[in-house]
Amino acid sequence: MPAEQIKSQKKLFLARHYGFCNGVKRAIDTVNAVLQSVPENETIYIYNEIVHNSFVVNNLKSRGVKFVHSLDAVPPGSMIIWSAHGVPPELEDEARQRRLTIKDATCPLVKRLHDLASKYSQDGDAVIFIGHANHPESIGVLGCGNIRCVSNADDCYALPDFSPDQKIYVLTQTTWCSNETDVLLEVLKKRYPNLELVSGSCYATTERQQSVRDLIQQQHIEQLLVIGSPKSSNSNRLCEVAMQYNVPAQLVDDPEQIEFMEFNTVSTLGITAGASAPDILLQRSLEILQKKHNFNLEEGTR
Repeated sequence: MPAEQIKSQKKLFLARHYGFCNGVKRAIDTVNAVLQSVPENETIYIYNEIVHNSFVVNNLKSRGVKFVHSLDAVPPGSMIIWSAHGVPPELEDEARQRRLTIKDATCPLVKRLHDLASKYSQDGDAVIFIGHANHPESIGVLGCGNIRCVSNADDCYALPDFSPDQKIYVLTQTTWCSNETDVLLEVLKKRYPNLELVSGSCYATTERQQSVRDLIQQQHIEQLLVIGSPKSSNSNRLCEVAMQYNVPAQLVDDPEQIEFMEFNTVSTLGITAGASAPDILLQRSLEILQKKHNFNLEEGTR
């Protein structure tokens, strides 16, 4: 069969919404602005990965940025940048005690979660946080007070019986899957009928997840590629959305991986990018899929 005919039969659909969210853009812009404003010989430190993407992190390392997981690694008087995921208040206090200059690249939506968690906790209210306890964003929020974290139904059942006089607020990790939130809320409402959801889910996260559902329901894709790193919570959630519909999904950290993938039985492929994945990675992925694997990028999908 001629290559042109094969290509016409292999369709590639790009999700309507994909790639950098405003919080990620803001964080990277913050780092770039700092690098432009300091002397070349001054070392800039970032606490944790600025965003969870290998390409972004390696690019900044090549420009002299050092990533640390403890303030012990930062000399007194140096500049430290908080990642987009934020940090707990006690770490901010420690940084000030060490006379560090702080640049805050925390996503504004995450900062809002910090403010709400602190306020509710200080008011004596019960606060339940839906998220992954070991994710940097969750660690920051959980450090804002007496807050309980749940990530599955068993966690919900293990929660204590709160005082009848207590207000109960539920916050969510910004990158949490909206469908999973609904499931856990049903469990929580059975125990705490008067709880109040103050959603932390970011609009960009919800939008990108819905775009994956649209690819599945409207274009009937047989497989999904998600451009994003394994550490990226939002990228993993996009894979989970596809798998909820029994559509195989695969994370792609480096587009060159696609060169060696097999798509012999796939005639309709979907592709998207996580909120921390640069557009250059998506464009390279599209190029390889079209040139190497003979997919035809459908009109109106980019």
